[in-house]
Amino acid sequence: MDNLKNNLPDSGFEERTIELDKVFVYGTLKSTGVRDIMSLVDEDAKAAIVGKTKTKYPDYQMMDLGAFPGVVDGGTKHIQGELYEVNNWMMAKLDMIEGVANDFYKVKKVDTDLGKGWMYYLGEEYGQDLGTNLDTRYTDRIEEVDNTLIWHN
Repeated sequence: MDNLKNNLPDSGFEERTIELDKVFVYGTLKSTGVRDIMSLVDEDAKAAIVGKTKTKYPDYQMMDLGAFPGVVDGGTKHIQGELYEVNNWMMAKLDMIEGVANDFYKVKKVDTDLGKGWMYYLGEEYGQDLGTNLDTRYTDRIEEVDNTLIWHN
């Protein structure tokens, strides 16, 4: 892990993985996504799917950011995704992809129907765009079914 740690900015991935070794993905990292999390598995970075699930509470909103989605707090919808068990090498890779060290995405613990997992989400500044002409929530890639938002690549 030292070699990986020396090459990546510290995003807190080691502490998070010790506390909880699962991640909830809802966009391009899903098994149907263009950046399927399983394509990132190598001799060091490991992941195993727990299952398809959704957030337990309808506290979110999804935005189409072009090539990928973003989720913000303060909405009224569930988010559909997949829960994966990961090791700290995979968490580090995901943090790098999601720009955690650069404060693009933030990370929080969420409850899903299959248990808790870490979720990458957008900060407050993105949530402020909801309800404005910058609102890109509803596109042909975001489907709403039974109060649950689903990203399609």
